[in-house]
Amino acid sequence: MLKIAICDDSKKDVEQLENALNTLCSYQIDYDVYFSAVDLLEYVSQHRENYHLYIFDIEMPGMTGLELAREIRKSGTKALFVFLTGYSQYVMDVFDVVTFAYIQKPVTAEKLDSVLSRAIRYLEMVKRDFVFHFRKNQFRVSCDDILYIEKKGRQAIIHTAEENYKANMTTSSIWEQLDSRVFIHIHLSYIINMGHLRSIEGDEAVMDSGERLLVARAHMQELKEKHMEFVRRTV
Repeated sequence: MLKIAICDDSKKDVEQLENALNTLCSYQIDYDVYFSAVDLLEYVSQHRENYHLYIFDIEMPGMTGLELAREIRKSGTKALFVFLTGYSQYVMDVFDVVTFAYIQKPVTAEKLDSVLSRAIRYLEMVKRDFVFHFRKNQFRVSCDDILYIEKKGRQAIIHTAEENYKANMTTSSIWEQLDSRVFIHIHLSYIINMGHLRSIEGDEAVMDSGERLLVARAHMQELKEKHMEFVRRTV
């Protein structure tokens, strides 16, 4: 089930969007509609609602869609953002908040179908679980939550934003659970999640956490190429 939050101050545009969504019967969708950014932020804050996809109008009174997206990003969510706009000059600005797509109005079922199809493929790609054992205990974390995996001899350290976990795993057993479209070896010691890669600076990969990881020269070109492929699939 794809959970969607729609935020647009125009009732006419919302009705158009709902008609397009209701036409796409092949998708399992559950959506909520908000007519102001304040209402959406208040609801998400109070109910800790976890939407997979947000659809915003860029131009709204009080708080624009871009400002709303920045506020939601502060909570650490990795949800996908889709912006609705009638103006092409906003297209570059939306990348500031790590968006997923934009749709130029008027919204049609065909335009929405393309975006939803990509969103579902992306979520299937990153939402699988990584399972491991340590000291007779079994752990399960979402692959999307993994920043990187550090290999130290026979031991693997799974780094997430909240906690680091230890496991006794071989490199091959680690890769059995990872999607190579999302994760990449950058060094004998590091496998990183490209969804959490902030930038590549010199011979270092800078992660969302601010940590800088050495990229081996033999892996640099592959990292740049695969990261570009990853970005193209997600924006």
